Amino acid sequence: MASYSAILTDGSEYVREGLVEKWQRWVTLIVLMIIQAITICIIPLFNGYLVRVYGATGSEAPEVDDYKRLFIDGWKLNIVTILYLIPAIIVGVVLGLLSIAPIVAAVLGRGRIDEILGFIVGSIGLLVTGLIFAIITLIMYMAYVHFSRSGNIMDAFSIGEITRKVGDGIGWGPYVFMWVIIWIISMVLCIIIMGLNVIPPLGVIFGFVLSPLWAVFIAKVTRNVYDNRP
Repeated sequence: MASYSAILTDGSEYVREGLVEKWQRWVTLIVLMIIQAITICIIPLFNGYLVRVYGATGSEAPEVDDYKRLFIDGWKLNIVTILYLIPAIIVGVVLGLLSIAPIVAAVLGRGRIDEILGFIVGSIGLLVTGLIFAIITLIMYMAYVHFSRSGNIMDAFSIGEITRKVGDGIGWGPYVFMWVIIWIISMVLCIIIMGLNVIPPLGVIFGFVLSPLWAVFIAKVTRNVYDNRP
């Protein structure tokens, strides 16, 4: 059975050999990511490449070609992501509205208790929404691999099969712990990028240069979990 440390190490080697050492591919992915960002994911070519990574079974990063296919697959990934995030969005909106009501009442009636209640409800709402988002993320990334392998977008919602892949593989404990590590690293990288934004071009440039590496790393790590290797 693969360990989370071996899975993370293999993911970093995959990125190093497939993108860093083949920098032309890395540069192409940076361009695709910029196009995707400028078009607000309407031209999701980079997401299409991620689908290619999720669906691959080889040890080498796939080539960047067949842009029509990348466009179609990118939209598949967009749709799956939107549908998975709807529950978290609904909960966030509902709890957000519940937290606003006491605050509005406090402003109108100048009531300190309503203001405190609004703060408490808002804090609970953020916590619950964050928890739901985290749980959905754990399943959603595995769903990316599941539908990428078959090409059928509906396979992304075969929750039972997807969760069994984790349970029968590295197990939910190591899987969650691995994602905690990934989330912590992600927050550190975000802090670095925000710090570099003191000199505006640096933060943006660093973000676009680093993002393809990080996204492909997560895709390969998730694929390793799905396949229970290395």
